[in-house]
Amino acid sequence: MRSGHPGEAAGAAAEAAAAVGRPDASDKAAGATRYSADLPVPGGTLEAALVRSPLPHAQILGVSGGQARAAPGVMAVVTAGDLPPGLAGRRVRDMPLLGRTVARFAGEPVAAVLARSRTAAESAAALVEVDYRELPAVCDPVAALEAGSQRVHEAPWDYPGAVVAAGSGPNLQSEVTGGDPAAVARALAGAATVVTAAYRTPAGHQGYLEPQAWVAFPPEHGTTRLWGTTKSPYRLRDQVAACLGLPPETLRVDPAPLGGDFGGKGGVCDAALCVALARLAGRPVRLVLRSEEDLTATDARHPAVIRVRIGCDADGRLAALDVDAVFDGGAYAAAKPIPSVNLHGALECALGYRLPCYALRSRVAYTNTVPKGHMRSPGAPQVVFAVESALDELAAAAGISALDLRRRNLLTPGEPDGYGHRWPEARGRQTLDAAVAAACRGGTARETARGLARGTGVAVYARPTPPPAPTSLSLTPLPGGRLEVGVPVPETGTGSHAMIRRRLAAELGIDPSAVAVRQLATTELPGDLGVGASRVTAGLSRAVASLAEAWRASAQDGPVLVAVPAAAEPPALSYCAQVAQVEVDPETGQVTILELVSAVDVAAVVSPRAHQMQIDGGAVMGIGFACMEDLLEDGGQVLASNLGEFRIPAATDVPALRTVLVTGGKGVGPANVKAIGELTNVPAAAAIANAVADATGVRVRQLPVTAERLYWAIHGRGRD
Repeated sequence: MRSGHPGEAAGAAAEAAAAVGRPDASDKAAGATRYSADLPVPGGTLEAALVRSPLPHAQILGVSGGQARAAPGVMAVVTAGDLPPGLAGRRVRDMPLLGRTVARFAGEPVAAVLARSRTAAESAAALVEVDYRELPAVCDPVAALEAGSQRVHEAPWDYPGAVVAAGSGPNLQSEVTGGDPAAVARALAGAATVVTAAYRTPAGHQGYLEPQAWVAFPPEHGTTRLWGTTKSPYRLRDQVAACLGLPPETLRVDPAPLGGDFGGKGGVCDAALCVALARLAGRPVRLVLRSEEDLTATDARHPAVIRVRIGCDADGRLAALDVDAVFDGGAYAAAKPIPSVNLHGALECALGYRLPCYALRSRVAYTNTVPKGHMRSPGAPQVVFAVESALDELAAAAGISALDLRRRNLLTPGEPDGYGHRWPEARGRQTLDAAVAAACRGGTARETARGLARGTGVAVYARPTPPPAPTSLSLTPLPGGRLEVGVPVPETGTGSHAMIRRRLAAELGIDPSAVAVRQLATTELPGDLGVGASRVTAGLSRAVASLAEAWRASAQDGPVLVAVPAAAEPPALSYCAQVAQVEVDPETGQVTILELVSAVDVAAVVSPRAHQMQIDGGAVMGIGFACMEDLLEDGGQVLASNLGEFRIPAATDVPALRTVLVTGGKGVGPANVKAIGELTNVPAAAAIANAVADATGVRVRQLPVTAERLYWAIHGRGRD
């Protein structure tokens, strides 16, 4: 999968790195880093294995654990009746720790086995007998929202944190609407050219290296400890506490190093279950998922069905945009930290364009499928694929080049975007021109060889860089004149701890090798929002500046702590334009991506190497989304249960990647930065799909663009 002991172990790893680069690099390269599953616990742990429902929707009539309890090494078989009745969730608390009376997706835990070894726990779990009565399942998100559809939850509006109201219709998790539908209808009626099309994207997995893993301890001196793979320690503390009815201050979260995240390490349900099991058993409990469990039963990327209507006048100037998106939210909303995954993705679909009017309706549906969660720039890859594909279809229908259509409609500084906001800096045209110029230097787009067709496609994405979020840091003197920075966020693999070290060294005018970085538990700092939303560098660089100022003002002989509130400054707009060049074999439908050029609108670049790694990593994820990745959900079952079936890009799948930085932009925070972590993964699928259409003359509106799907599109078995 894609590749990230609390406290003292993290500090030791940082101090051991003699080089000025990544504090975590030496131990990771040597295989010495200890992840959650590796952490030694004095006296050992009980190992947990979960019994999961094989059915997407079923009544649980009974659970028989007699044979399992008698198995060697087994200490307990736990069912829902043994645990607190609270519901888990990041925002909407709608998921039970174990299925109590109903299983709502294939893979939902309905019992847990605790044993002295993982092998004993898993062997005994296979002996647990569950009596089910299969119920009708709703697996299509569009059908799920129709009147009279089978309900996944009887009253979802009653859950804590719910964002839907009674009477809102069956199976609605959330809804975002905006714009003026009447104005859009008038504008499209008067437009010279209008295109209407529907686009589909599949469920996907974040593809991190380390599976979900937790170690929980029973209360000691009134405090319950949790080690685990979380990117949001303080939020996790509060969410687990809310689920179990505990005061947050009685729960201590010690984040371990993460083996990758990409949006998938923010969940709460398994963590809360592990804590409940430890409190019940009175012993430390370790819960580590197998790779198959992680792929088939954790918070996947939302599939989507997105209908787009878009029109332009005779000069190719956009008249209106209408987007109706339905996201498959799965059986529970628990994995999402904001009311709806559709919020950001939907609002960013036309952020960078001049748009006289728009209408937006974006809904997330409950279905009897695996609960869906966040994945790198949640919602945006799906919606941008649809809108940027529709722009190409509009250009073709209007007889305008796809490049010219975009150039005529990209914002210039001070112009209002489609939502009425005026950006003091909007460098979409410069970014697009930079990408096209770099791609033109790479060769002729329509050159053919050996009967293969070549094509070029372009796509643009605009994303706000948020102002610095609230956070906290500490600084402690060490022997020999060194300093230790205590940080509230884990190192997810992006180099955030290295950035903190470099920034503090620059602020204090000392050598970076004199600075150690240590991940602290939630009891040691006031708080932080966690990793996400491309906010870490902006927020923590601002906090580092405050920390350095407090250190200079102190006696410098004891620890200094700063809690930094959110900044009041406005966000900055970042653009990414990508040009894909592909080669297609029309006899087989096989697509070969020859090159992907990414032009990125940047301000200051704190670490050029880490910055480039984010660009390349995002581009490769976009390629996977475009051509390969699909969990193959069918009838409520995830069929791609291993990396042979759920394929993510390997080295041999990666084409030539080229980057152009459009420098000199205005960023946010004292480091003057713009977002980079969630840019290049977003427009890649549209650029590649547009290139395939350019090469073949047929439009594939469903991802991934596989050889089979393209073959049938070319040979007349449907264009979708």
